[in-house]
Amino acid sequence: MKVELFAFQKKALADIRMKIAEELGSYKRTHSPQVVSFTAPTGAGKTIIISALIESILFGDENYAEQQKAVIIWLSDSPQLNEQSKLKIDSKANKIRLDQCVVITDDSFDKELFEDGHIYFLNTQKLSKTSNLTKNGDKRTYTIWQTLENTVREKSDRLYFIIDEAHRGMQGKDAGKATTIMQKFIKGSVEDNIPPMPVVIGMSATTQRFNALVEGTSSTIHKSVVTADEVRVSGLLKDRIVITYPEAGSANNDMAILQAAADDWKEKWEHWTQYCCEQHYAYVNPVLVIQVLNGSNNKISDTNLDDCLQKIEERTGFRFETGQVVHTFGQTNSSIQVNGIEVKYEEPSRISEDRNIRVVFFKENLSTGWDCPRAETMVSFKHANDATYIAQLLGRMIRTPMQMHIKVDDVLNDVHLYLPYFNESTVKDVVEALQSAEGGDIPTDIYGESIGGRKFETLTVKPRKKKVYSPIQGQMSLDMFIGEKVNLSGQSSVEVINPNTKVSTIGSFTISGTQMCNQEQQQIAIKQNSISQGKLVEQNADADKTSTNDQNSVANIDNQVYFQEDEKETKFDREDVMKFINDVGLLSYNVRSLRINNYLISLYKMAHLLTMSGLYRIMKYNQKLRR
Repeated sequence: MKVELFAFQKKALADIRMKIAEELGSYKRTHSPQVVSFTAPTGAGKTIIISALIESILFGDENYAEQQKAVIIWLSDSPQLNEQSKLKIDSKANKIRLDQCVVITDDSFDKELFEDGHIYFLNTQKLSKTSNLTKNGDKRTYTIWQTLENTVREKSDRLYFIIDEAHRGMQGKDAGKATTIMQKFIKGSVEDNIPPMPVVIGMSATTQRFNALVEGTSSTIHKSVVTADEVRVSGLLKDRIVITYPEAGSANNDMAILQAAADDWKEKWEHWTQYCCEQHYAYVNPVLVIQVLNGSNNKISDTNLDDCLQKIEERTGFRFETGQVVHTFGQTNSSIQVNGIEVKYEEPSRISEDRNIRVVFFKENLSTGWDCPRAETMVSFKHANDATYIAQLLGRMIRTPMQMHIKVDDVLNDVHLYLPYFNESTVKDVVEALQSAEGGDIPTDIYGESIGGRKFETLTVKPRKKKVYSPIQGQMSLDMFIGEKVNLSGQSSVEVINPNTKVSTIGSFTISGTQMCNQEQQQIAIKQNSISQGKLVEQNADADKTSTNDQNSVANIDNQVYFQEDEKETKFDREDVMKFINDVGLLSYNVRSLRINNYLISLYKMAHLLTMSGLYRIMKYNQKLRR
C-alpha cells in the first residue's frame, strides 16, 4: 500500500486475512458457504483495510502466498460508493494496476466467466429485474447471473465476494430491495439459478446491520471487529461533533445560522493557515458544505442559492471565483449560475482532491460514496424529519485532514454542523441516530447547542480576538484571510509574490511562505510585548516606510488593525497551558506520538535517489580528489 496503515488497521487486516484463508480451506473440504462479518465504526477506514486485503490476496505477503488468479467481486448499493472504492484502490494500492479494477455497467458487460486477477464492482441497482444485465437479448450472450454461476462452478477456489455497507444509504422499499438482492449472493437463488458465494466478506459499521442481512442463512459466520476505542486512540477522527441550532422563537433562522456557519468556516481557515505555516505542512483549505432543498416548479432548488453565496461573501469578505464553488446536483451535470459566478458540477468522489474547491452545494448524494476530510463545516437546510439522514451524512465528515490529533489547537479537532430548521428536541434525534446503529458506535463526542448558548470554549494557542479596523481611504486590508485577494471600491486586486521563496497559494491570493510566517511571528512578538505592558493594542507596521527595503512587495499596505481581547485571555500563557495538558495527559483521549518511518526503507530510498540522480558518482569522484 502507498499509505501506512494505523495499528488497529494492521491488526484488522491480519485477522481478516487469516479468517478468509481458513474459510477457503473449510469450503474446499465441506462445500459449506463461509462468511466473514467485518465491523468497524464510521470513519475507521474500512475501505482502506479491504483494499490492503485485496492486495495481500493477489500479491501475497510474509505469511501467505500470492494468488494472482483470484477473482474479487465488490458489491454495494450505490454507483457512487463503487466509484469511491475504485478510486481509493487506484490511489492507495501500489501493486494493483488500473486495468485490474472494472466497474460493471449494463451496457457493455457480457462474459461467460469473470476474468482472473480482476476486481469487479457491482451495485444492486444494476441487478434488478428490469436491468439489461439480468436479461438475455440480441446483444447479450450471458446474463450476470449466468456469469456468476459459471464462475462459482469453475473458480470457487479463488473467488472472493465483498458486500459493502449493507444498504447504508437506502431507506424504505429501496433498502428492502437491496437486502433481497444481497441475500441472493449469501443464500443463493433458485429463481436466478445461482449458488451461494463460497466466501463472503461483509463490511459494515454495525454488527446489527450485517447480522440482519445474513439472518436465516446456513453459512458459517466468522466475526472480525474493530472497536470504537481503537479508532479513538489513533487520532484518525475528529474529537468532537458540535451541532448548532437556532434559538427558540427566533426569526430568519436560515440566514442567521448560515452566517454563523460562515464565521466558523472563516475561523477554520485562519487557524489552519497559522498551524500549517508554523508546522510547515501543506495547507488544508477547509471546505464549507451546504445541503440545500430539492427544487419545485422547475427550480433547481427551493433554497435561494444566490442569497446563500451572497451572505457568505458578505460575512467573510471573500469574493469567490469560478472553480471555488461547485455543486453535486444529481439532475444535471452542467454548470449553473449562482450570484453572478459559474458554479460547475463536480463528482462527489473527486471533491477532496481538488484543493481549489471551497464551497459545495448538494442535495442528497453525499451520504454515501463520499469522503472529504477537508469538510470542516456544514449547513443543512433539511427539515427536522430527516434526522437519520443527517446522521448518515455527518458520519462522512469526521475524518481528520491530517490523520492525526492536533495538539496545540483544539479548534482544528472539531467538526461543526448547523441546522436552521431543527430545535433542541430534534437535534437530540440526530445525536441519538449518530450514537445508535446508524452511527456505528461513532467514536467521537457529540454536542448540541443553540446559537446563543455555547456549551464550551475551545482551548487554542491562538487567542480569540475581536478585530476592529480603521481603513484609510484608497488603501487595502489583509485582515480577512492572510494574503487574501481583496477588492475595495475602485481598487484593483493586488498580489504579493516573493520569487525567491517557496510560494504558497491560499485561495486566489498568492503569498510567500516566508513572508506569511514572518508576519505571524511579528504579530506574536508584538502581542507578547503589549500584554507585558498591560496594553491590548497591536498595530501593523506602516508598509509605506518599509516598501523601499522590501523588494518582494508590489503593493503598499497602510492600515491599522486593533485587536481587542477579553481580559481573561491575557491572564495565562496559552502555549504553556496547552503544552502542560499534552505532557501530563490530562485529556480524555490519548495523544498519538509522531510516527517515524522505517529507517531501512528510508535509506534504500536515499540510495536509489543518489544512484538515479548521478550524485553518487559525483560524491565518489570528490572523495578520490580529496585523497
